[in-house]
Amino acid sequence: MLQVWFKIFFRNSRKNWLNTLVNISGLTLGLSGLLIILLYLKEEQSYNQWNPNKDNVYRVNIKQPRTGEVWFTCNPGMYLTYPEKIPEVTEAIMVKPFYRSRTVQYKNSFEFNDKTIFTEPHFFDFFPFKILEGSVEKFRETRNYIGLSKEYAERIFKGDEAVGNIVRIDNKNYTVACVFEVPKNSHQEPDLLLQFETPFEVHWGNHNNELFCKITSGSDLASVSEKMKQIIVDAVKMSAQEEGVTIQEFEEQYKPPTILLDKLDTIYLHNSAKRAGPSGTGNYQLLMILLALSILLIIISCVNFINLSVASASQRAKEVGVKKTLGLSKKQLLLQYTFEIILQSIISFVLALLVVELSLPYFNEFIGKDISILQLNSIITLFTTAIVIAIVVGLIPALYLSNFKTVDVLKGSISKTKKGNLVRNIMLGLQFLISGFFIISVLIVGTQVTYMMEKDLGFDKEYVLSVDYYNIDNKFKKYDLTKEVLTKNKNIVSITSSMFVPGEGFVNGTSLSHEINDKRFNSASNVVDHNYLDFSKIKLLAGRNFSKDLASDSLKIIINETAAKELGIFNKPLGEKLNLGWLDDDQPGFEVIGMVQDYHFDGFDTKIAPMFFVLWNSLDFPNGWMPAIQFKLKSKNIDETIAEIESFWKTNIDAKYPFTYEFLDKKFAKTYEKFKKQQSMFLILSIIVITISLLGLFALATLTIQQRLKEVAIRKTLGASIKEIMYQLIKNFLKITLIASVVLVPIAYYFMQNWLENFVYRIEMPITPYIITPIILTILVFVVVGIKAFYATKIDLIKYLKFE
Repeated sequence: MLQVWFKIFFRNSRKNWLNTLVNISGLTLGLSGLLIILLYLKEEQSYNQWNPNKDNVYRVNIKQPRTGEVWFTCNPGMYLTYPEKIPEVTEAIMVKPFYRSRTVQYKNSFEFNDKTIFTEPHFFDFFPFKILEGSVEKFRETRNYIGLSKEYAERIFKGDEAVGNIVRIDNKNYTVACVFEVPKNSHQEPDLLLQFETPFEVHWGNHNNELFCKITSGSDLASVSEKMKQIIVDAVKMSAQEEGVTIQEFEEQYKPPTILLDKLDTIYLHNSAKRAGPSGTGNYQLLMILLALSILLIIISCVNFINLSVASASQRAKEVGVKKTLGLSKKQLLLQYTFEIILQSIISFVLALLVVELSLPYFNEFIGKDISILQLNSIITLFTTAIVIAIVVGLIPALYLSNFKTVDVLKGSISKTKKGNLVRNIMLGLQFLISGFFIISVLIVGTQVTYMMEKDLGFDKEYVLSVDYYNIDNKFKKYDLTKEVLTKNKNIVSITSSMFVPGEGFVNGTSLSHEINDKRFNSASNVVDHNYLDFSKIKLLAGRNFSKDLASDSLKIIINETAAKELGIFNKPLGEKLNLGWLDDDQPGFEVIGMVQDYHFDGFDTKIAPMFFVLWNSLDFPNGWMPAIQFKLKSKNIDETIAEIESFWKTNIDAKYPFTYEFLDKKFAKTYEKFKKQQSMFLILSIIVITISLLGLFALATLTIQQRLKEVAIRKTLGASIKEIMYQLIKNFLKITLIASVVLVPIAYYFMQNWLENFVYRIEMPITPYIITPIILTILVFVVVGIKAFYATKIDLIKYLKFE
């Protein structure tokens, strides 16, 4: 029996080759998209799964009560007090939240790395990387012992023994205690582990490091969070009482923060502060969007299957009649036609594996991953999906075919019935609905990305070169030397520096408070050179800029408009005295001499934070924090100018670290790079969906019009014009398009409104996509169905009327 089924399948496939091609190609693309997303999802979910502590290690985050901002860094007081006072917290550790760059000297050679992490001696108790040489116990012995990754150790020692050897970092000697291997997909992947120079002391400020706590399994996390919060409240209350604040005043003024705990097991995709770790953060929303879109791709492929199978059923009606006459049961017919769909699904599954294998290298390059197709669970899931789809999709046309009445079929009247039209129209409408959703999505995503690319950022980023400063001595003196020498270069317009380089986000902050109205909040702290505002063309709304001729400007401050509003001095900011959290309360405040317009120093999905500006010479300690020197270049001879800067840099500034630079416009563009990738993915998927839809529409139009050729011949004989005949053939498709467009609008609006809410600075929902999309769908129907309808009007009348 199977042999007969195979023969019938291949004969029908050859006869209806267009239907078979559309079905298999559509399902192949749908399964390919689903498999790629499943592989991507599995890859993102695999972060930290190697860690045996993943279920009981949590990162502590602080949600600020006034702004709702979530900090992923904590203070030493929390680190030292939580294990002592909270029974559920068995151990805690502090880790620097960002990678640092260091050069390791061994003998006379230097090896650079940009994945240095500062931590505590018991780091491996929380992150037990595989130790290849040395031991964890040795690493704990003294803070001058370091750990190296296998790859970095090989670069440094070039075949020599690593463990026990002495290396030099930042003019200080360190001993290699261990060499480790980082398991794949860890949210921390250091090349060099350095320990903090001295043990921490209890202090409730300076939120500079990430805090991880081991919490006993089965603990009530809400209760633990509340205990953590209460410890902070008690500490702040005690400090307030020492300053003479009464308990009543304290309770009226102080708003305690909320403690949020991120589990190590899921921190990469699900985190409170929109950041997992130095090795990156997963985009769960994007994954869900892509998964949903791949499911829509599968659905539209299934719609094609059902539509074409039902539409072509009349061509197989006599086959059904003959089989029923020969005694085949309804169950046997159902099995046969379902088997045919399953066979096509298996072919599509095999082709999907081939497509994914060929496209994965490009996808990996696009998302910056190293995903392999060799994930058995994902392949099994895909195969199961293909079989389930085949059974569900196959049953609909199979039931339709098996229910044909033998007498009607053999009399040839089945093709004249309206059976199946409703199902076919619903499926076709669903196809238009999904295609329209993709078109609207592409247009809205494109509009938002264009808005981000073209929006006035509030500063000048054109031809600005940012050269990175690494961990070197005398940064400020070398900066002065750079200005003194390179400002004479005819191709350099100006040179400046700032702690905040636009595009790098919130890098440092401290409290900003008003001496009189007692307003206090955390503010971005931008330490700058006197010419920074002019260099960046940041607009002054009130007051004046810093002046290099006024020594008193070292005690002056400029704030942005958000800070002025938070302080309640927006209307009259000049002359007000402000205090910084960096300084003791008995030190004099800074006088406001200017207020600038808000500008974007981070992405459009982040609200502009309060910011203040003070000069580098206002304070001593930030001089070592200078992250980069910025050069304003002329538009000509740029390569030559960069080469001259590099030559000067390596000779006079830093010969050990690599000369790395980036243009400011490209640096800021990285803040919306992920959304540009979303746009590209939407566009690619839209092209695939629309292509599948058009192929399905073409095949369906071919079958539908072929069934109406005798009607066309009669109309033509009775004198109907070509336009009238074409209208009769197209009108049903147009009606379905119109209904689908009406249903589409609220659905697309809801989902795209949710997507736009990811952005603090965004476009208003545009109306144009909702007008253009139905027009595009209508044009496509006219083109695809119209071509077939036009050719139908050219038929030979005698061929279709000779038996009438």
